Amino acid sequence: MHVKVPDVNRCCFYLPLRPGIILFAYVNILFSLLSVTCLIISTELQHSSLTDDASLETITTTILFSILGMGIILNFLLLVAGHQKDISMLRLYNYYAVATALAAFIPTAFLLSKEMFLEVVIALVAIAMQCYVIVLVRSEVVKLEEKQLITLEDLHSGLQEQVDVSDCVTLV
Repeated sequence: MHVKVPDVNRCCFYLPLRPGIILFAYVNILFSLLSVTCLIISTELQHSSLTDDASLETITTTILFSILGMGIILNFLLLVAGHQKDISMLRLYNYYAVATALAAFIPTAFLLSKEMFLEVVIALVAIAMQCYVIVLVRSEVVKLEEKQLITLEDLHSGLQEQVDVSDCVTLV
């Protein structure tokens, strides 16, 4: 089975691709910092009343801290990669984004089992935005690779013109 991932040329039908990726990196960093702040506050409020259910939530919170912390670091990577047009860093971010988007379904299922429907909707919107950023970054990587290939072909054709020897010239 072969699935074609769409290529996009504009972010949100308005911004060019690279500035859109940089904008999403800034927005993701702000949302991640806001999420960590809210998570710290809620953890401290729940820490005073520890029950069996709260200990499970503490473990879940610890996992979320690590995921959000890694998210902040890798969103800075996306920001730097977007500014520098670095293909390898963009690919690294895409691998991380796919892994976290898939991993995000586990806590979403946990929230769904607890019938926390508002949180499930918020989580699904976040996963959908993450998938959109994955498509944006992939499109930028494809675009940068095509430019790099065209540049190499131009360089190669320029070298061939310099070395080209006509058939009527003999060395004897």
